[in-house]
Amino acid sequence: MEGIVSIDVGTTSMRAALHAPDGKIVRIEQKDNAPQHFNDGRVEQDAGAWSSLLVELLSSISRFAKSAGIAPVCLSLTAQRSSLIPIDRNGTPLHPAIMWQDRRTASLAGEMAEHNAIVYRKTGLQISPVFSALKMRWLRRERPDLWTRAARLIGIQDWIVFLLSGKLVTDQTFGGRTNLLDLATRSWDDELLGIFEVPREKLCDLVPPGSIVGTLQSSIAATVGLPSGLPIVSAGGDQQCAALGLGLFSGKRAVTNTGTGSYLIGHSGHPVFDDRMRVSCNVSAIPGAYIVEAAVLTSGSIYRWFSETCHGGEGFAMLNKEAAQSPPGASDLILLPHFKGSGTPYWDPGAKGTFFNLSLETTRGDMARAILEGIAVEMKGSLELVENLCGRVESVSVSGGLTRSDLFNQIQSDVLERDVVRFSDNEATSRGAWMAAAVACGAHGSYPDAFAAATREGSSVSYRPDPALAPLYERQRRRAQALYEALATPDLRERMK
Repeated sequence: MEGIVSIDVGTTSMRAALHAPDGKIVRIEQKDNAPQHFNDGRVEQDAGAWSSLLVELLSSISRFAKSAGIAPVCLSLTAQRSSLIPIDRNGTPLHPAIMWQDRRTASLAGEMAEHNAIVYRKTGLQISPVFSALKMRWLRRERPDLWTRAARLIGIQDWIVFLLSGKLVTDQTFGGRTNLLDLATRSWDDELLGIFEVPREKLCDLVPPGSIVGTLQSSIAATVGLPSGLPIVSAGGDQQCAALGLGLFSGKRAVTNTGTGSYLIGHSGHPVFDDRMRVSCNVSAIPGAYIVEAAVLTSGSIYRWFSETCHGGEGFAMLNKEAAQSPPGASDLILLPHFKGSGTPYWDPGAKGTFFNLSLETTRGDMARAILEGIAVEMKGSLELVENLCGRVESVSVSGGLTRSDLFNQIQSDVLERDVVRFSDNEATSRGAWMAAAVACGAHGSYPDAFAAATREGSSVSYRPDPALAPLYERQRRRAQALYEALATPDLRERMK
């Protein structure tokens, strides 16, 4: 039996999965690999860790494939987006990866605010510390010696492609997360390169998502036990692959993917832009299409933080049980999930996480439920913005670590006022990477055909909204907005320094 291996480089872990011809995962290997968070806002990771884990994971998958009589015929790659690794002419990293959550460029973003309108109208993205062009400009300004030695400025996906194939290319979904790619032409833009002072020669060549970008080098093939020459497919960014794996083929469906952060994503056949620049437009994993994306920068990471810090390490099962015992509205408790700044709609790097309305009657369960509701309330605003650009959404498909919780899925349905669908395997990103490879390597004729093969009847669970809760959650949303606006006043922030 032939199989496809998908590699997914997440923010806190890396995984490899072996897929059967119908997309089912027959083996998955995962290794934790969290970045370092520093008190000054820096978030970094040693690029060498991904190199070591890549060998470990592929070796394990290779051994299993041989024991199961499965012959891998293709490798498919997806990864977190917007992180940056400067490398020299030999491909050696010159600095730890500057991760997408890194805040060191917040002041630089403020200095460049005058360019925001033109950058957004070309790239679909505001200038933000999240995206990699600002990191590049910071390197040029603050690390001039390193900047001079850097032959290329690459992302994590590009690093994995290079390790496997020796090629330095990036697909347009990753290029679209730099602030340097023109959405209309899907190419690097000279005006944007000038604004951020990034020479074109320091960037990788661009290819469409779903492209075969190289073949497995004999040296690493021998090390991990896979055949040399296997085609390598760049499936697209992790959120694009999650959207693909959840069947986002039209504007009637939206998807949410809740991992370290949460993303609500809609579909468009052309670039679309919000007049107030509150949502992002990105290249889709489907060639020729686009996704409209709203982001909550920290979500699952908050729930993990609360579990580890305030719940005695008792695990998520107990935390979920206590959250379920708290009533809808979490006993009037509100959470602003801005633990690493705010994404949609404010894009405010100075925003902070906040619990509001704490009292001596507040329980751990109230706080846990407030986290889940706070995330969902932010996504309700995101859904409205996406619908303004893409049309009415009839249902929302969900994935990610938090969606293992039935309570969170029901909260999402109640807050969003939409049917919510969760697939039983909950591996949307890996499924999307498999779909891209299955089409690129000829196993399926189209993305919808591959999706149908991977999500047969009985493979999903649906959650329906309770209309009686709509007024309560709308009140929670208005209160959360008012709380953010009060805390965001310059006078208060200055006094709190």
